[in-house]
Amino acid sequence: MNLAVLSLIVFLITVVVGIVRKVNCGLAAILASFVLILFFIPQMDLADLYRLGWPVSTFFMMLSVLLLFGIAGTNGTMEIVAKRILSLAKGRAFLMPFVIYLLSFLLSASGAGPGVAPMIMMIAMGVCKETGLSCFMMGIMVEIGAASGGLSPVATSGIIAKELAKEAGVSGYMGLFLPYAAAMFAEVLLVYFLFGGAKAKTVSSTNLRQSIPQMNLHQKETLAVILFVICAIIFLGLDVSVTAFSGAALLILLGVMEDKKAVSTVNWNTLLLVAGMYMLISVVDQCGGIALISDILLKWITPKSATGIMTLISGLLATVTSSSGVVMPTLIPVGGHIAESLAGVSASSLLSGVIAGANCALFCPFSVLGSMTIALYPEGTDRQMIFKRHLQMTAASIVFFTLLGFSGFLSLFA
Repeated sequence: MNLAVLSLIVFLITVVVGIVRKVNCGLAAILASFVLILFFIPQMDLADLYRLGWPVSTFFMMLSVLLLFGIAGTNGTMEIVAKRILSLAKGRAFLMPFVIYLLSFLLSASGAGPGVAPMIMMIAMGVCKETGLSCFMMGIMVEIGAASGGLSPVATSGIIAKELAKEAGVSGYMGLFLPYAAAMFAEVLLVYFLFGGAKAKTVSSTNLRQSIPQMNLHQKETLAVILFVICAIIFLGLDVSVTAFSGAALLILLGVMEDKKAVSTVNWNTLLLVAGMYMLISVVDQCGGIALISDILLKWITPKSATGIMTLISGLLATVTSSSGVVMPTLIPVGGHIAESLAGVSASSLLSGVIAGANCALFCPFSVLGSMTIALYPEGTDRQMIFKRHLQMTAASIVFFTLLGFSGFLSLFA
């Protein structure tokens, strides 16, 4: 059997086994990489797996950000910040959906990533109880904010997308991010008007203000360090990994949290998922699998349809597997290969479709973000109805983004 075909079959089996067996696809990918090299690629050394395949830069950026915000999330700093921002709406219920969206977006974009969703979701459901706003609408606001903010240049998914795009020869990441964020905000407006956000009445904000505790010394220190880290990265151009690690180390030295507890806040499953899939994809690439996919797509992709098709493929894959751990690491290199081979298509336009498609279907009940938010709807909620609506929202979002891909909007700044 052709080695390129074999590597793709192994890749598909790895993803399916991970989903069906509910085990970390990254760990399965490391095993699959080991088997491929040991039995089918004798010219490749096993040490090449971590010398060439392990995403050192991305891994350390993710680890540093997860460590810093793990400390902030565990000691309650982020919860207080969230409640204080919410109080700014002063009881105007019709503004609450936008406040929730902005809160979710800003906290996710600042580096915390979509992991802020459970915390914001709990606050959002409390707001629904006070105001009578639709729980589904508020849940979608949380998801859109967390997903779109998670692609910012300093958030985990954004770091992955930016680094992969750079490897594919595209350096202007903001040109890939902004059309996606704008399209997601269009979905915010649509959901807001469809589910009665504009009809909500003003309510007393006294209870909300009274529920906000005062920050203790450690929480103030945490907030100050996070603000410094964010400003240093954005305005001074300091390295994300070293700056975030330094911030986390400073908090530990200040006694904000014990080092063992701080390390335990890191989501190691996410790190292993991304690193393991990177490793397998590098092996598949060595076997010619990425080039084979590119050749197949080239036969029926045209310059006009390329971005739309890549958006559709990314969106469909993202409904059943990780966007940052599987879809983007797989299809961004494919997009780079296609751009090199197809005249009239730029790598940046294809990558804009891949990144947007991979992150437009995060409402899906089978995704981490979708399942996490569905689980946090209050007791008495019709789960079947919520599940069905999330599926409908997922399908609508994929169709919407695919049309934007075909129209050229996603590659507007590419």
